[in-house]
Amino acid sequence: VMVATSGDRLLQEEAIETLKKELIPHVRILTPNIPEAELILGHKIESQEDLPGLAKELGEEYGISVLLKAGHLTDDKLIDVFYNFETKEILYLPSDRVYTKNTHGTGCTFSSAVAAYLAHDLPLDEAVTKAKNYMVMAIQKGADYEIGKGHGPVHHFWNFWE
Repeated sequence: VMVATSGDRLLQEEAIETLKKELIPHVRILTPNIPEAELILGHKIESQEDLPGLAKELGEEYGISVLLKAGHLTDDKLIDVFYNFETKEILYLPSDRVYTKNTHGTGCTFSSAVAAYLAHDLPLDEAVTKAKNYMVMAIQKGADYEIGKGHGPVHHFWNFWE
């Protein structure tokens, strides 16, 4: 996690450089949100139309698969983009934006869901697709909660508490 939902940077500049040089080349899949991808790329991301090319650019630069998440953009229809470095294919993961303040931890939850599905030996594309579906439902099911102040959590256990 480099940039929180609130927009706060969680890493110092030198840590970002270390992350880019020492850690990213050793992972199988990178799951940046828009602000994180901007820090890695070194430039702003303006629209969803840019995401496929940028996901591929990051993937090819570091030799990894990249799930570039569109939630920080302003579109009503969000299209996360997954560049599968192993197959050189791009997968589009569309969903409708859920208007809610309960988005705390969405990036961590999404990447953890991908890791959990990969632990079940699913292929990358299937793990990412299942994780996206889980994340969309977790946001939808937790959208109306009133917990504390600020960004509330998604509903992590929606599929058990229906």
